[in-house]
Formats: sequence, structure tokens, C-alpha cells
Amino acid sequence: MQQNSTSSSSRDARTVKCVAASFIFSLIFLLSLSTTSPPFTPTTTTSSSRDPRLFPTTPYILNTTTSSLSSIAYFVTGSSGDLSPITRLVLSIYHPNNIYLLHIDRFAPHSDRHKLALWVNTLPVFKAARNVHVIGHPDFAYPKGSSPLSSLLRAASILLNLSNHWDWFINLSRRMKPIIVDPGLYLSEKTGMFYATQKRDLPTAYQIFSGSPTSVLNRKFIEFCILGSDNLPRTLLMYLANTQSSLLSYLPTILCNSPEFKETAVNHNLQYASYYSSSTENPRHLNQSDYNDMIQSGSAFAAKFYVNDPILDRIDREILGRSYGKVVPGGWCIGKSNDTCEVWGDASILRPGPRAKRLEKRIVDLLSNGAYQNQQCITQ
Repeated sequence: MQQNSTSSSSRDARTVKCVAASFIFSLIFLLSLSTTSPPFTPTTTTSSSRDPRLFPTTPYILNTTTSSLSSIAYFVTGSSGDLSPITRLVLSIYHPNNIYLLHIDRFAPHSDRHKLALWVNTLPVFKAARNVHVIGHPDFAYPKGSSPLSSLLRAASILLNLSNHWDWFINLSRRMKPIIVDPGLYLSEKTGMFYATQKRDLPTAYQIFSGSPTSVLNRKFIEFCILGSDNLPRTLLMYLANTQSSLLSYLPTILCNSPEFKETAVNHNLQYASYYSSSTENPRHLNQSDYNDMIQSGSAFAAKFYVNDPILDRIDREILGRSYGKVVPGGWCIGKSNDTCEVWGDASILRPGPRAKRLEKRIVDLLSNGAYQNQQCITQ
């Protein structure tokens, strides 16, 4: 934590209250993860079956499937004014075989969540696949402190309850954009944090690591964090409850201190970003001048963008082949002209494009010759 020698006694009092509140929240949150019915608002149809045209070979029973395709669970987040960017992002990453959980935080009016739920129910393929959901009871998502982490863990818990069949978990914010095709907790306003004057000793039972706020995680690791019997996830949650960047440290620290998972870490989030300098924490906004480097990178996602920047239209048009208000056409789309995905077939049919080949090459390069092992859990 940062030291502040000019803090007044009143600020110290508020700090103690904030620290105590965060500690209590951690206890409450741990208990909430054990519930079997986390509060969310499903926005798909109430029927127990999905459209057999999308899933012709596997009778679908709620929460189970035997599809041979890998499935991704996406957690997409936004705040006030992010309704349009969220819908655009979801359309850009949509596939019937995946599952999507959408969250607009408490800084946005409830009308935004209502409009998002109505939008989900207007798209026929969403209702046919029954795989897009909106959280109806939002979390705070103050950019610093514990709230981003609690929101992510709650989303992971909900997704585990929603479906047994997804294999990978990816959290995205509305500032991101896919570039491949087919394959302050307790604060009601975004004000400053209260910083404690006391310093804490680093833990001795485990080592703290830090990483990207966006990760690609397998289901087994998510289950270890949410449902596992190991004490590390719970102990670490308590330790990070009062820290400024808990989201950046929680998952990497668990990963790198767990014998079961630390050898599986790949130090790359498959995201393209550009920085003004190596010491800058936040990436700069991308524009048209970044287009070629972004494409050649072989990354799956890119960040960050200004809302409605022309480069987003170019990505939709030249990379994703997506028309305005439409999902990205995939092998399951068998319609004609601009409404190719208004008629659908087997969701297991994939037709990877040239950008997917670049992503494949990027992953092969990361994993070849065991080079990734030299970049696992690096300590400074």
C-alpha cells in the first residue's frame, strides 16, 4: 500500500472502517460462492431445449452436452455509457457453442441493464442457442481495490452453475475487440481510494505475482479457485481484500503457487496492445495507424479503442466480415447475402479464416521448444 504522511486523523478513521469493511466483505463473499443459485437474470428463453438445427447430433439437456468442440465462457463487463460497445463486442465474439455472461456495473442506470436484456431477447439466434445471459443484480466495479476481483469471481461462479460444458474462461471489457474469426468497493461514486498509513509484511507461505487483468483460463483452474478445497484461494482473497490492484495479483499468484497449475502457465494473454513507454501501465488507444501491426501480431484480441473509432468499422468489415447489428458469420451460418446468419445449421461446423491461421501460428510459436517454460512465473 502507498504511504501518506499527510493523512489526517479523520482519514485514518475512515481508513480503518474501509479496511474492516473489506475484510467483512471477503468473508461474506466466500460464503456466497458456496451457494448453488447465484443471483442473475437469464435472458434467454425458458424452454429446456436448444434449437436442434444448431445442435443436430447431441440431444441437449440443461447444463450438459457432449459436444466435441471446445467451448468458451465469456464474461463481458462495462459501466455507464457502455451499452453500445458491449453489444458490439458480443456480436463480434459470438458463436452458438460458447456461453456469455454480460455485466453492466452499478455506476450505470438500471435502464441500461434492462435495455441490454431486451436486446438479447431480440436476436433469434441468441434465443435458439440459449447461451447469452445478463446479470440483473450488478456489482460495483470501482477500477481499483477489491470490487473488480469480486465481480470476476462472482461471474465465474455463475458460469460454473449455468453450464457444465465450457472449457475456457475469458474476461473482456468493452474496450477490447476480437481480431480473428470463428475459432472501490462500498463506494457509490468513482472517488479516490482511502490509503492506509500502516505497512503490511509480505506473506511467507506464498509469493505474490502480478499479471494482466485479462486472462485465458481453463475450467479446472476456475473450479480450483471457486470450489476447490485448497486454502490458498481463500487465504489470498483475504490478503488482497485491502490492496489497490487485487485483480492483477489474485489469479497469477494462485497459478504460480499451485504445483498442479504452475507448469501450465503461458506468459501471454493473446492480446495486442501498444504503450507509449515500457514504464506505462495502461495501453494507449489504438487507431488506423496500428492496423497492420495489429493484424500481423497473430493476437486474438486488441485493446483499447475509443468508442465508435473508424478502426472498429474497418475490423468489422475487413477481418470479421460482420455487418452492422449482425453476429460474425461462421460455419454454422447458411443463409444468403447480408442475412447469412438469419438461417443456421450445425454449430459444430468451423471454417477458420486466415486470421485464425495467424493465431494458430502464434500459439505454436509460444509453445514450441518449451520456450514458454522460461517465461513462467518470473520473479523480479
